[in-house]
Amino acid sequence: MPVRDESFTVAACVATHARAVPDRVAIDEITPSTGTTRSWTYGELWQRTQAIGAALEPVQPGPHGPMVALLLPNGADHIAAYLACQLIGATAVPISTQLTAPEIDFIVQDSGASLLLTAQAFFERTTSLEADVKIIDAATIDPVESDHAPPLAMAMGDAARNRLAVVAYTSGTTGFPKGVKVTNGDLLERAAQWGWTFGLTPSHVLSTPGPIFHMSYGGLSLAHLIAGGYNRVLTEFDATFALTEYALHASWVFLVPSMTTMIHDAWLREGQPPMERLDVVLSSGAPGPLALLDAAFDMFPAAAIMEAYGWTEGGWLTYERKDRDALVPHSVGWPMMRSEIDLRNEAGEPCAVNEPGEVVARPLTTFHGYLGRDDATSAATTADGFCRSGDVGIMLPDGRLTIVDRLNDMIISGGENVYCAEVERVLSEHPGIAQVAVFGLPDERWGERVTAAVVLADHDRDQVEITTEDLLTFARANLAGYKAPKQIHLVHELQRNSMGKVQKFALVKTFS
Repeated sequence: MPVRDESFTVAACVATHARAVPDRVAIDEITPSTGTTRSWTYGELWQRTQAIGAALEPVQPGPHGPMVALLLPNGADHIAAYLACQLIGATAVPISTQLTAPEIDFIVQDSGASLLLTAQAFFERTTSLEADVKIIDAATIDPVESDHAPPLAMAMGDAARNRLAVVAYTSGTTGFPKGVKVTNGDLLERAAQWGWTFGLTPSHVLSTPGPIFHMSYGGLSLAHLIAGGYNRVLTEFDATFALTEYALHASWVFLVPSMTTMIHDAWLREGQPPMERLDVVLSSGAPGPLALLDAAFDMFPAAAIMEAYGWTEGGWLTYERKDRDALVPHSVGWPMMRSEIDLRNEAGEPCAVNEPGEVVARPLTTFHGYLGRDDATSAATTADGFCRSGDVGIMLPDGRLTIVDRLNDMIISGGENVYCAEVERVLSEHPGIAQVAVFGLPDERWGERVTAAVVLADHDRDQVEITTEDLLTFARANLAGYKAPKQIHLVHELQRNSMGKVQKFALVKTFS
């Protein structure tokens, strides 16, 4: 076996804490609906990691190496599964719990995962998978009672630093998700960057109110464990429960604007109780209105209100601590540690200050490309090695970046990226639809709501055999809830330009 640096993983850091402070609490798994809490010390978390690793150890390499798909609820098991994959030299492929069976099947097949670790809540969606994958119920994995578990075989391959730790799937303009490759080294370097920039230290009590399958929430949870910190993981987000959580317990939280909006509604409804426990509130995931930022200062009077910007391929890239008396619309701050930000015009040339252009970046961690998609990787990078965002930004004279538009056809709803091409592809499979265009409309709660304009097939248009409710039902059955249109409008034609491209700005104007 070649000599490799197996210590260069998050799992190795957690193992260190498990040996040094086994009785320190690592994770509180909290269920807001019942008010119950399950605590895990570092010693218990490491034992659970070993148990899951033993269950996953038979993973067979696929076309991209040993891959384990994770379809798990928020909780300690999801975090331990990331660590277990690192322990056995496999790559974790986290899957959104909001996806439908066909969407799950695509990711499992595209990644070549031979094992799928899941929970009973998702069994119904896994029984119809066409992928050749062994399904493991996390609840059936026997606990490890001793620190001296049987040794686990380590996968042969490159050094741990450069080995893939995670493949994070993100939708794309082709209508099919793409797997972004993230190495063990990337996870550790991002943790250091976030600790320095966001002030995430072991003295903080981290709240994880969002899905751990996301690289933001999952990455922050892992980053805090690297430092030996204490993480309070919510099994589901509950805005009313959050009022108590941020008044008494957690001191550091990342909230997408839709969460902040729901907390604000609950805060007003409950008589504006103080939430003074929070020291840091990080906002990211979608542009938030200035009114919401201003309200955050009232809700969290002791907290530093921060903004960060990035995308899956590049991670977080910019940062700003907000000044209530000097809020700048659309500002996402200055470049973070070792993150090069540039703006390019249509010719690929750098833009001047105050000139709009596409945001491109060379982040601290290298964009290693999409799994098995060299063409898509090339399209996402510039000739000089910058990663393309598809966002239109403007650089202010003081060096801050503002985000003003998107080049790619994407909607951000509740902090989730929804690519119009993917929704259009699914809707086009309905036999009654001849043409479809998907676009976003402003929404006070979600930022944008997914909307579709549909031209029915000739044999259905005149007879009105298909209703918008029929189409909405079809969409909900084949798309995750956040991707499915909230509204569908029947139209006689889609307005197009001379090149045949649908003019979506006209649809936005018509239905706003």
